[in-house]
Amino acid sequence: MKRNWWKIFCVCLLFLTLFAGLLVPLAPGLITAESSAKSTFSGPFTVKVFGYNTHFIDGKNAGAYLINNGVNVCATSFRAIDNTHLELDFPPITPLAEPVFSLSVYNDVDGKLIMPSAISTTDTTRGGIVPTCRPDVKVEKQDHFAFPFRYILYESMRNLFFHVPMWFTMIALLTWAFWNNLRFLKGFNLKYDQIANEAVNTSLVFGILGLITGSLWARVTWGAWWVDDVKLNGTAITMLAYLAFTVLRNAIPDEQKRARVSAVYSIFAFVMMIVLIGILPRLQGTDSLHPGNGGNPAFSNYDLDSTLRPFFYASVLGWILIGFWIYTIRLRILKIKTHYEK
Repeated sequence: MKRNWWKIFCVCLLFLTLFAGLLVPLAPGLITAESSAKSTFSGPFTVKVFGYNTHFIDGKNAGAYLINNGVNVCATSFRAIDNTHLELDFPPITPLAEPVFSLSVYNDVDGKLIMPSAISTTDTTRGGIVPTCRPDVKVEKQDHFAFPFRYILYESMRNLFFHVPMWFTMIALLTWAFWNNLRFLKGFNLKYDQIANEAVNTSLVFGILGLITGSLWARVTWGAWWVDDVKLNGTAITMLAYLAFTVLRNAIPDEQKRARVSAVYSIFAFVMMIVLIGILPRLQGTDSLHPGNGGNPAFSNYDLDSTLRPFFYASVLGWILIGFWIYTIRLRILKIKTHYEK
């Protein structure tokens, strides 16, 4: 039992991740806002709002306002149809800067919800925001336990507990394989060749799972199963390189020669993976939709909050431990097979 404590620990982490990933709700947010008029200056207009996990009826001290260039215009009428549907009336206004207004809705239960670039206007006149107001927001943030609400991602954010840890696990296993390839080349001990080979084989499973979960996530958020993204292309090249490694290895009958060629090939493939996945996507000017790449802010800067972060880290650690557990089983099977063949 003492030797297997880490296996029990990783199972507990994954059960915790599964529980949190499926059952913890998302925080309230605004999904859509539709204006009754294309021109916001021609007369009073109405904005229909659709919220998610909101409490438009249950919440007290409710209000709403439009924002343009830091200036607020409060709604003259606040009509809650139900907890997720709302109608707001506004006076005639024209923008001070860009012809786009952000929307903020607040109450005591949901706190203050902001939807950037909620509605646009065809008016080209500037400086017509009247009258301005100072919203009386009693509660800035909600106080119940929930994951952050993020536009485009919505409920698909839960895939963060599965897609990203697949890549962490793959990279951890390939790093272990890289280290053991170096150890093999130092003394040509076939034990290290077996360790490296089984680590690569296990990592390919998690790489394939990462591609599948990533493709599903891309379809939901970006509208396509695959897009021309530098990180996606780099990952595909890396996977093909390691798949070619398995083919090359099986094509060499001599044990020592196979181990030496595999070690050298695997080392070059690992360096190529670091460049394609870890360095190239992070260069400024590189076009990438992934957070933390191509000049985009990382998840930790705007998506991971104090609620989501512990579960995310638990899922990463849990999946890495599961990956090494599978690797140890494969290595044990190989040793038993080799023993009986000899």
